[in-house]
Amino acid sequence: MTSGFIWDYKTPQQRMATPEEMDKVLADIHHEFVKDNKKIQYVHNWEPGEFIISDNLAVGHEATEETQLPRSQVGLRVLHRVTIAGTKPPHK
Repeated sequence: MTSGFIWDYKTPQQRMATPEEMDKVLADIHHEFVKDNKKIQYVHNWEPGEFIISDNLAVGHEATEETQLPRSQVGLRVLHRVTIAGTKPPHK
């Protein structure tokens, strides 16, 4: 769902990544998720009535293939998104 990357943002050299650069960056990001036998991944086995709250500034999300199966096979998946506006930029 990523539509583009910008190199050298807000500089005179600012430019959009080429399709080849996009593919490379996305492949590199995906590799980080799956390296070391997917050591950094958390996979949740859903039970009826459960919910998860996550900080999308700090985590990545990737829907697994089975979430795309027909609703009759996997049930209803509902996602509510909430954005909270802060007054200070995030920092480490």
